Amino acid sequence: MTEDQSLVKPATNGHDPVKALSRYLDARTKNLAKFTASRLKPDVLIRLAVFEFSQNEWLRRCTPESIYGSLILSAQLGLEPSGIKGEAYLVPFRGKCTLIPGWRGLVKLALRSKAVKSLYSHVVYENDEFSVWLGSDPKVEHRPNVDGQRGNIRCAYACAIMENGVIDVEVMTIEELEKIRDMAAKGRGGKDGPAYQDWEDQMFRKAPIRRLCKRLPLGDDFFLAMKADELAEAGEPEKISSYIDVEAVETNATEQAIADNLSDRVAEKAARARGDS
Repeated sequence: MTEDQSLVKPATNGHDPVKALSRYLDARTKNLAKFTASRLKPDVLIRLAVFEFSQNEWLRRCTPESIYGSLILSAQLGLEPSGIKGEAYLVPFRGKCTLIPGWRGLVKLALRSKAVKSLYSHVVYENDEFSVWLGSDPKVEHRPNVDGQRGNIRCAYACAIMENGVIDVEVMTIEELEKIRDMAAKGRGGKDGPAYQDWEDQMFRKAPIRRLCKRLPLGDDFFLAMKADELAEAGEPEKISSYIDVEAVETNATEQAIADNLSDRVAEKAARARGDS
């Protein structure tokens, strides 16, 4: 049990929390639709959230408002909040749900920009064969050892192939990866968050993608997702609303009015995210 999880006590009123969350989210389907940007259907988001909620004891101790806020963020980014695809994860943090984009989600957003033809990342272990060349003609050769024990993690890398054929590579040593992990733990009082506890290799794969993509010509949604990821990892999810409209509030504004203003707000906050990253 982590320190974060121990701060939250389970509900004791005997009601079915899964059905209660389902009713809570179903009542907000129409409002959630205003944020989907035609990428994800609200009923799909709700179904995925309820399933994840039913499978995760600590997520069931999170407030429904924070889960709804995470779905709004998920809708705006166009990422499914499910461990099945790994695009984004609903992660409990001190009784509240936080949406953390996965490395697959960052890749999806990068490819959406049309500037990137291919983007991938891998973790390299001690017993893998690995060579990398940088400079004017970057290249990576990685042969995983699948016949036996791969050993400890040695490094992680990301490679992007642009539409114009240019290749860019980012390699991060285990020391650099652990430094990022330690900084994230510091924001949580010296404890690893659930993401590192459950998906260590996935978090290590994401780090070089973030560093590499900071120098690529990507869209607004990518930089907003990356900022949300950085803040969640640093234990500061409450600051996400400064960059993305995640407030789970009801509104009487028309859908057209929200649609007209959303793109302007996204562009403005993406500019902030680029400048602060």
